[in-house]
Amino acid sequence: MRNLCRAVVVAALCGSFLKSALAEGDPVRGNELFQQYCQGCHGPDGRGGRKDGFMPRPQNLTKKGYIDQLPDEYLFTVITKGGEGVNKSGYMPAFGKKFSEDDIGNLIAFIRSLARY
Repeated sequence: MRNLCRAVVVAALCGSFLKSALAEGDPVRGNELFQQYCQGCHGPDGRGGRKDGFMPRPQNLTKKGYIDQLPDEYLFTVITKGGEGVNKSGYMPAFGKKFSEDDIGNLIAFIRSLARY
């Protein structure tokens, strides 16, 4: 029973740490990472800018009513586990081994800054 209680406390603390890290992300650093790793599919401005017939077409990350409705934890899962981690396209690669949690928070902060229209 004690081990179960400890596990619950650890999970709660990790969850609150994750929420804190995501909320404090640096969108400038996130933009640098986005331009290096994400813009090839999502376009430099997040609008899914590939015009070469790439399918499935990546989501427009600037669309209000879409990206701003997704919780940070969902975006964290998509970035770390790829599209398949949320039952979406496997073309979205997993970056969980590439980025630190801080860098994922930075990416999420940048993505949040894109929701314009």
